[in-house]
Amino acid sequence: MNDFNSYGKPIDFIPDEIKSGDLVEYLESKNHFEGKKKANVKTPLIGTWDGEKVQFNDKEKTIVRSLQWLTKVKVCPFCKKELI
Repeated sequence: MNDFNSYGKPIDFIPDEIKSGDLVEYLESKNHFEGKKKANVKTPLIGTWDGEKVQFNDKEKTIVRSLQWLTKVKVCPFCKKELI
């Protein structure tokens, strides 16, 4: 039954190696109301890891300090080139 760790990832999940200066992505989950219906909307946030944290340029200025929540961006969201 415990197939997931405390971050909700599968136990056999190997996180990306993230170094200072890497472009990272965080999936933010928010409730969105359409009339009386409630829907959960996941929005990707992209920022740069500084070795300690990443602060995103969204309205709330979200800060993430744990690498477990982040994934390394493989394709540049602006120019669509593959990042090394």
